[in-house]
Amino acid sequence: MTRATLLVKNKSDLSAVVSKIEQSFPEINGKVFEGPDGIGVSSFLHRVFKMKKIPNTNIIPYRLKANSSQQRRIDNKEHALLFNFNFFDGVPEYHRVGTTEMFVA
Repeated sequence: MTRATLLVKNKSDLSAVVSKIEQSFPEINGKVFEGPDGIGVSSFLHRVFKMKKIPNTNIIPYRLKANSSQQRRIDNKEHALLFNFNFFDGVPEYHRVGTTEMFVA
C-alpha cells in the first residue's frame, strides 16, 4: 500500500479532485477494502490484479473516503476537508520469511 499527501489551494479545488476520482473510480468510493486476512492471500492478489489502474501508470486505487477526523463536519452537513485516498503502486508481491508475512508494492 502506498499513501501520499495531496495539498490543494482551496475547497473548490479539493471538491474537483474528489469529484474526478469518484467519477473515474466509483467502485472505490467509501467502500471497505477486504484485505488478505479476510479473503485469503490468493483471492486478495487476484482481486487487486483485476482492479482498474490510473491510465498510463501502475497505480491501482482501492479506497477513497473522508478521513474520520471529518465526522463532525459531515454530521453538520458540511463538506469534508480531508480525505483518505489509498492505492497500490503496482500489484503487491507477497513475501514470507520464517513466520513474517508482508506485501510489497
